[in-house]
Amino acid sequence: MSIKCIIMDEQNKMIDYADLSFMADGISFLIPFDEETLRQFRVGEKIVFQVEDKFSQIYDADISEIAFGKLHLEEVRNLAPLLHRDVRVDFEITIMIFYTQDGEEIPVEVKLRDLSCGGMCFSCKEDLDMDMEYSFMTTWTETPIWIQFNLLRKEEANFNMFTYGCEFQSLLRAEESILRASVFKIQATNYRRKRMDEDDAV
Repeated sequence: MSIKCIIMDEQNKMIDYADLSFMADGISFLIPFDEETLRQFRVGEKIVFQVEDKFSQIYDADISEIAFGKLHLEEVRNLAPLLHRDVRVDFEITIMIFYTQDGEEIPVEVKLRDLSCGGMCFSCKEDLDMDMEYSFMTTWTETPIWIQFNLLRKEEANFNMFTYGCEFQSLLRAEESILRASVFKIQATNYRRKRMDEDDAV
């Protein structure tokens, strides 16, 4: 039995896709899509993975062996009841964000870099005020959502650009569900595209 999974790092960023397999004798292992992923782990380390499209099925496990392209697992446990993790996906589109100054709504064009249901990262030319509240309308969800957010960090990037990490504020449970569904959809699309590219290269 093989299940499609996503391997995540400590910042909830996707490292790679993998097939999770269970053997009749109770042995389980992950087969990463990219062989380079195997070099990121050591025997005895923890690994975190999520069943694709299943937010409630997030696990960690001890790596007991690394051999023949497989990460052998032991002490697998479901993390969903213990913590809240939001997978971040690479997602590059241009959107408009807004802030209010002197009673006027100011638009700023930004380029989205990655997304989760709890926040996002984007780049723009403007040196934004870290203490202000911003907002935007989603264009990628089935139902558009108006979202307020705060900036958490700022880094100078190349070509006179700034990169910002932000956190969404005061989301309703229904809005969280819509966002999470959109992240899973993007995640699945990226997965299929990567698989197709690899198949074409063979």
